[in-house]
Amino acid sequence: MIEIRNLSFARGNNLIFQNISFQVHSSKLMVLKGANGRGKTTLLSNILNFLDPLEGEILYYGKPIDSHAASKYFLYIGENNFAYDNLSLNDNMKYWLAVHNVNFSREIRDKSINFLFSELNLNLKFYQLSYGQKKKLQLLLLMLVNKPVWILDDPFNGLDQDTVNKITSLLSRKLENNGIILISSHKDISIPNHSIYELK
Repeated sequence: MIEIRNLSFARGNNLIFQNISFQVHSSKLMVLKGANGRGKTTLLSNILNFLDPLEGEILYYGKPIDSHAASKYFLYIGENNFAYDNLSLNDNMKYWLAVHNVNFSREIRDKSINFLFSELNLNLKFYQLSYGQKKKLQLLLLMLVNKPVWILDDPFNGLDQDTVNKITSLLSRKLENNGIILISSHKDISIPNHSIYELK
């Protein structure tokens, strides 16, 4: 379980959010919603220990989250948090999996690529991919790295409906396996019994 207790964050004299509290239990998905600039990404960055809150607590099964615990238990997929523009798609995958101590095999690569891509040259540099292809590559890593908590920043943005359906299937399977998922999204989520926290 992730528990957020009375969390507040400010940049200088600008209060971004105040007194946020909620819980996300095992096998549950929490969707953070709110207009642009309301602090969804900033809240995720606080939970990941990238930023220090003004006040409040972030707990994982009752224990405070530090950077080591966040790295161990949380898999974060954000806008630009892993890829190197001048590396190929193949080399980016190898690097990212090595960071998370995942053995990279041709079988894993081919099975995963086939899930999200059709006829993509793995030697293409990351900067040569379209926005949607870059998003797919990020989300592909959800299939390969086994961590109990997924934290996803606007994962459906820029994806076609077929890929959205595939990602929704991945999320559902994660929940069936007792995972915890926390996402920000502008889209409605077609997964039963998810919770919504609105940042106003």
